[in-house]
Amino acid sequence: MGGVPMTFFVPFDGSDLAVAALRRADTLAAGTGAEIIVATIVPRDRDYAVEHGWVDDDESFETDAVETRLREQVAEIAPAAEFRCTVVQSYVSAGNIATHLRDLAIDVAADVVFLGSENVGSIAAPVSSIGSNVATRVPYDIYLVQSRNSLSSTTHLSE
Repeated sequence: MGGVPMTFFVPFDGSDLAVAALRRADTLAAGTGAEIIVATIVPRDRDYAVEHGWVDDDESFETDAVETRLREQVAEIAPAAEFRCTVVQSYVSAGNIATHLRDLAIDVAADVVFLGSENVGSIAAPVSSIGSNVATRVPYDIYLVQSRNSLSSTTHLSE
């Protein structure tokens, strides 16, 4: 495949569906030569970190430690992916996180954004849905992942 490689963008919070989205991006990138950029937004908010499983209830909260854990998780799934982490103020809304992710996707000239979301099939998106906000009025295609079962690592696009 000649020319400029495609750019796949994956918002990542370590959840099962984010992992599945990253696996799909990695599998498809292997067949297309696309570059993968993974972005994580970490609010300086211990409750948010506990809610997302980044730290245990009895564990201290350090944004650097959360970033390191997520970076290692991404490297294990998609070793060639570029990982970007942005630490933001505490008590940030899901809408603000989504706006930041959407802006990042545009800044990196993403061709496809891979979103893991349990809310994709809903008629009305919940107010707290980050996925629906990242997918609103954007210049990129969207690959929605609703299933934790990812493409097989033996799947090849050339077959």
